Amino acid sequence: MPNIILITNPKSGNGTSIKAAHIAQQTLASKRINVHIAYTEYEGHATLLAKSFIANFDIIVAIGDDETVNEVAQALVGTDRVLGIIPCGSGNGLAKHLGIPMILKKAIKIIYNKKVKSIDAPKINDQYFFTTAGVGFGTKISHNFRKFNGRDFKNYFKSILMDFQLYSPQQYTIDVNGKKISSKAFVISLAEEAQQKDHTFISPPSKAKKGVLEATILSKSSLFKNGHFGFNFFKRKAQKSPEVIHLQSDDITIDTTKKRQLVFGHKDGETEKWSTPLNFKFSKGDKLNVIVH
Repeated sequence: MPNIILITNPKSGNGTSIKAAHIAQQTLASKRINVHIAYTEYEGHATLLAKSFIANFDIIVAIGDDETVNEVAQALVGTDRVLGIIPCGSGNGLAKHLGIPMILKKAIKIIYNKKVKSIDAPKINDQYFFTTAGVGFGTKISHNFRKFNGRDFKNYFKSILMDFQLYSPQQYTIDVNGKKISSKAFVISLAEEAQQKDHTFISPPSKAKKGVLEATILSKSSLFKNGHFGFNFFKRKAQKSPEVIHLQSDDITIDTTKKRQLVFGHKDGETEKWSTPLNFKFSKGDKLNVIVH
């Protein structure tokens, strides 16, 4: 039987993650599985905990929101250890992408059924991401979308309108395979392939190859056109919008007009502050073993 550790963010889901961890422990223990719980205490703690458990546990389960899952996953890339996910809190982008149920009992059942898939892990500078990452107005959308209880198109569109008029497109230089493109971009989003985030496609469902990053760039920002663009994202038709540029490579660098400028970006549903230039890179050896539905 595998040894399992449950890494839990006690603040996720307004504290419901603690109850979820106890139920998961009891359920898994009833299957004669050796299972323990560890609680995070600060930002980044889940990564440190996961690293310390690699030697003694076969499956390391993240119980929490996107941030908790991402932190645990950071430590497991390139190892033979397996990530389990029990969604609790907001977002849950990777869990949804992998088909993991939001219902606790069903998510726990997936853990002991242990169907494992190896997924790619691109990087933004020195940090891995597992669904999407980007800069520009998409960061505002990601931040605003998390404020809503429902994750439907209505709230997605509301999250666009909240800061739309106040946000100005920024000047970026995008380097793809040595070719530089200068663009006053409104949205730049990247994914390893067609990725789904809360039922919206940030990178389009094109014929993107495995192991190739796809950058989606929106350069114009009239309300009508971006409203249409947002609708296309939600309906999985972003590739049909005339306002979108698609670039593909395993190495994409995005820079601003100012050297070492701090910019807000988003990865796996979380808003972060990054220092330019931003290097989005895919390496063939960077894989994550994760339990899926």
